[in-house]
Amino acid sequence: MKSAKFVVVTDRGGHLHNALMLMDQLPEKPHAIVTTQGPDIDSLAQGEITVFSLPHLFKWFGKLRVLNPFNVVWHFLKAFHLAWKLRPTKVISLGASNVVSFCFWAKVMGAKIYHVECMNQVVNPSITAKLLYPICEEVYVQWSELLPRFGSKAKYAGWVL
Repeated sequence: MKSAKFVVVTDRGGHLHNALMLMDQLPEKPHAIVTTQGPDIDSLAQGEITVFSLPHLFKWFGKLRVLNPFNVVWHFLKAFHLAWKLRPTKVISLGASNVVSFCFWAKVMGAKIYHVECMNQVVNPSITAKLLYPICEEVYVQWSELLPRFGSKAKYAGWVL
């Protein structure tokens, strides 16, 4: 496979929808999208951008979210495999916990990481942003109230989406 230069990593659902809206605004299209498994990625895979999926870290039992230890191992191995296979030079991250391991592996392999903080984060950073901030080139926040909660790598971008 040809080495990818720019990859978008996101959870499926609302985060994937936001990633697709952001991608429409970018001058450069990504070589690949890495997202979590689910039925909505089947139609996405029919497009011109290659789509790869990661297993979920958590299992839902109604409203209870439980870490699935078997999926955690499989997720980290698959994230490493995809980062190795794609070898991105830039990664844009939108989403929750499922994006973190791919971003860390991509960083180890030399990629620059950019994170777009979720629109719902108005006052406090997400756990994902806290985990990714140390390895990010920049973190884009969509609320000015959130900017002081980050360091110098954070940029207020207004409503990105």
